[in-house]
Amino acid sequence: MSVRSFFQEEIETLPKKKLKALQLQRLQAMVERVYHQNTFYRKLYDEAGVKPADIQSLEDIRKLPFLEKKSVRGAYPYGMALAPIGGENGAVEVHATSGTTGKSVPVFATMKDIENWADLNARELWMTGLRPGDVFMNSYGYGLPTGGFGFHYGAMRMGVMAIPMGADARQYERFIDFIFDFGVAGMCMTPSVGLYVGNKAREMGIDFKKSKLKTGLFGAEPWPWETRLKLEEYFNITAYDEFGMTEFLGPGMTCECEVRDGMHAWADAFLVECINPETGESVPDGEEGELVWTWLNADGTAMLRYRSRDLSRLWWDDECACGRTHPKIAAIKGRTDDAVPIRGLIVFPSQIEAALLRFPETGANFRIIIDKRNGLDTFDLKVEVKDNAMLESEEFVKSLQKQMAEAVKSVTGNTPHVHLVTADSLPRATGGESKTASARVEDRRKLQPAEQK
Repeated sequence: MSVRSFFQEEIETLPKKKLKALQLQRLQAMVERVYHQNTFYRKLYDEAGVKPADIQSLEDIRKLPFLEKKSVRGAYPYGMALAPIGGENGAVEVHATSGTTGKSVPVFATMKDIENWADLNARELWMTGLRPGDVFMNSYGYGLPTGGFGFHYGAMRMGVMAIPMGADARQYERFIDFIFDFGVAGMCMTPSVGLYVGNKAREMGIDFKKSKLKTGLFGAEPWPWETRLKLEEYFNITAYDEFGMTEFLGPGMTCECEVRDGMHAWADAFLVECINPETGESVPDGEEGELVWTWLNADGTAMLRYRSRDLSRLWWDDECACGRTHPKIAAIKGRTDDAVPIRGLIVFPSQIEAALLRFPETGANFRIIIDKRNGLDTFDLKVEVKDNAMLESEEFVKSLQKQMAEAVKSVTGNTPHVHLVTADSLPRATGGESKTASARVEDRRKLQPAEQK
């Protein structure tokens, strides 16, 4: 068992001043490259009146226009590519966003990209306690969205055996069998899948204290601290938050260290900004805003000043106890596009999740349904129960629904009409293919009248 504290100690502990100098060097090189090699970027920057020579400091990144998902989709299919397709130095792998709201955003990866990606993910697995010789069960999806691939490559890079289990929570018995039979030490999945599997294991009387499991990485959807505590209770693990976007090859962008006070964002690979989502102006360190990402060492695909729509906070922690010097982002609160306005108030799915988890009867998932009746918003909330037998008592159901409605009102200001539904009956995110909105929110106000049911 290795006693090293870091996978790549020199870069992970590089002083802040040197990190920022490296960021500027790579930013200048990237802007130079995209301007002269990519038609999409040259046109974008010419229209904005900015040239590569204008980038003389990190603050000058603000001279570059933002990338929006809709503008990137306009470059589909090859407009964002920086490398040829195939060949010795060309793209050898392509991933893409789900395309649930339009054309997918393709991401082309060269072998250099895949090697860098593996290193970033290995840093995170190492940081969360895995070591060469361990077994890692990867329960993110494997496909065009990149939930599963990043940690798979990272595990192999650091000498950990990867089990590509995939994200189908219905095979929970195999999940559990493999954890015990193969001596799994670490795993990754979405929090909602983790709650589902953990609840099933508890129903089966499984005690994970008898397993070798010690670490869990969870992401792809916002999750409150209450969910973390529940996952740790279910699996007898330390749960870590991680974050990635398919537009940047997914996992490997940020992850918590053992301190678990924010996720380290790898500054040698990404320059992250935090802006006011309404004005586009930068907000001070530590203030909430929307994250904007620039890929500094990309080889096959360029993403510069890409608006994520994810709401968080950004700060540099000069004295993180883990010894790493890279900046931190807070847990994702929600997204600007799944912040749901209801009756004049903003509601986030993560707020509702935190309220529902106060109740031991709450199952693994819930769904928010917003509609409009007679010009007024309606707010219905479907909540899975752990045990379907709970639904047999009408008096119990009415009491629990009332309590849940009051708990949700206390954190959102809105009172929902709560419906208790059978376990495992609602859709859930499995990683990579979606953010929270598609799995947890159904806003029927956006439908045409003829489409409403």
